[in-house]
Amino acid sequence: MQEKTNIHVPSELSTQCTGENVSDEIDLKDIIRQLWMKRRFILITTGVFFLLGIFIALTSPVSYSASSTIVPQSSQRNTGNLGGLASMMGVNLASSMTGETLSPTVYPNIVKSVPFCREIMQMPIPVKKSSTPITLYEYYNYKQYQQKNLLNAIKKYTIGLPGVILSSIHKNTSNEEAAVAYTDTISGEVLSLTSKERKAISLIQQNILFESNSRDGYIKLGYSFAEPEAAAAIADHLFKTLEKYVKDYKAQKQQDNLLFVESNYSEARKDFLQKQTNLAAFQDANRGLVSAMARTTERRLSSEYDIAFTVYNELAKQLEQAKLSVKESTPVLTIIDPVVVPQQRSTPRRSMIIAVFLFLGLIVSTGWVLIEPLVQDIVKEVKEEK
Repeated sequence: MQEKTNIHVPSELSTQCTGENVSDEIDLKDIIRQLWMKRRFILITTGVFFLLGIFIALTSPVSYSASSTIVPQSSQRNTGNLGGLASMMGVNLASSMTGETLSPTVYPNIVKSVPFCREIMQMPIPVKKSSTPITLYEYYNYKQYQQKNLLNAIKKYTIGLPGVILSSIHKNTSNEEAAVAYTDTISGEVLSLTSKERKAISLIQQNILFESNSRDGYIKLGYSFAEPEAAAAIADHLFKTLEKYVKDYKAQKQQDNLLFVESNYSEARKDFLQKQTNLAAFQDANRGLVSAMARTTERRLSSEYDIAFTVYNELAKQLEQAKLSVKESTPVLTIIDPVVVPQQRSTPRRSMIIAVFLFLGLIVSTGWVLIEPLVQDIVKEVKEEK
């Protein structure tokens, strides 16, 4: 039979554990009781936050997002054995065989660059408050074209009041708009922008939507705007402008590549003719000789001739290919999902805003009920110390 072992638990430890459990239970009951007693305050506070959330959700500016899905076309050439042969001749073909198209990783920098946005800024768009199309520059700088929004007006004259005052003072003390210079990285031209142009460009940069999926090899380019038709028109114009930038870059690289190949072709042709002349001259001068030295020299000259001919022949092919590349017109960006006019707004997400404010009201009211006794004790202690 197994012997039963009685484990003796000290009475103090048992009492301590029981006391802690009872204390935890009492604390939890006190919290629930305290929340129940203040339920009216919690409900009122949560209701106020709920109404505030409804107000913000209904008065927030509405915007529509339109975008297209694009697949960039990449082209890479492998020089193969030609690269090794050319390097023996002192010719570097690698630099001319790659980089004909822009990497998609630089597209975000292009679409949000000042020159790019400046071009978008001059695009005419249809808006409801104008019978004729207006530019984005006009839309963002003149209030009569924009949809009125109560929330923005409240923000302007409450949180943004200091900025409004400073802007008014600045306008009164300065009649001329300060211009800031930017350098166009594509053309090298120095651009001078006024304050209104900078404002429009800044808003355009904020509303451009760009998403890159490097794993699947596609990008999404779009725009967020207050009116759906205009949002679709701007998104389509963004694609066309980006395509133009990429095509111009590719054309310039192809032209540079053509000049590079032509230069190397001329050198290779000159070297080939020289090697051919050297071999022919040696064979004419040593006709009938059978010495080992003569045969070795002839083999060396023949090998140099073969290498020079291979490089010359391949460069001739590359030259013709480069000429064709300059003339051909291949798409650099392919649309797999075109722009469509959005039917539903992208912002504000009203149900989400209301849910967040409802949750925030519940947290704030509950938190205040729990910390109110502590705050009262601290205030009481401070008064007693005085």
